[in-house]
Amino acid sequence: MRALRTALFVTAFAAGLWAQSADKPLTNREIESMLAAGLPESTIIIKIEIAVDRGFVDLDASSAALAELSQRGATEPELNAVLWAEPFGAVWKQEQEETRAVPGLPDRVGVYFKAQSGWAGLSQLMLWTPFLAAQSWYDGRRESSVVLGAAHSQLQIREPQPTFYLRQPVSGDPWQIVRVGARNDQRLLRVSSRGDFGRTVQTQPAQARDVQMTRVAGEIFTLRPTAPLDAGEYILCTTVPGGPSLNLCYSFGIQR
Repeated sequence: MRALRTALFVTAFAAGLWAQSADKPLTNREIESMLAAGLPESTIIIKIEIAVDRGFVDLDASSAALAELSQRGATEPELNAVLWAEPFGAVWKQEQEETRAVPGLPDRVGVYFKAQSGWAGLSQLMLWTPFLAAQSWYDGRRESSVVLGAAHSQLQIREPQPTFYLRQPVSGDPWQIVRVGARNDQRLLRVSSRGDFGRTVQTQPAQARDVQMTRVAGEIFTLRPTAPLDAGEYILCTTVPGGPSLNLCYSFGIQR
């Protein structure tokens, strides 16, 4: 009977402890509380594993902290679990830092603009410049136009110098804003082919606008044109690592 009461107490304590910290990170102090309550080793280890899986970890695996847990009765497997789980806390701390810095920013990787109605994502497209160079070379032209879509981007902005928010950049390469034209209800990117078949396609210098990239928090950055943009259609581009002259671009328009 006493064993049953003890088991019920431990179960109730564990459930209450989890309910109290379901939305908080697991810390050394909470592990110390479980040790003091006499929770089984397997339960404490499972608790650590669940916290890691949920992304709620803020453990200290320093030598002093591990020695303190050992004095509190932590076993070798429990100490090893803390040592294993501690690096995952960096992810939680970064997410907290990002949330405080830019509340409401969508979690998905991409480029966003904060409109009056809320966050708006920019439409994404890929440009492989060797393919464009091959087209121009085959046709015997030094310049060509690439169709990007309908006449207007989905996102239209009334600010001449907007600030975009980038979550998790694909590379550390600089960004550039390129002005695109329009014809027959289509957006067109004018490109020039320099040199032979395999050379990189270049946009015309008059089309390009410089972009200032600033880190806000964690993997969140702002992208802002260094000068006001005229009314028209644009793409915001950077190179993608691992592919020859592969460009990741996001489209938007400026209205006046």
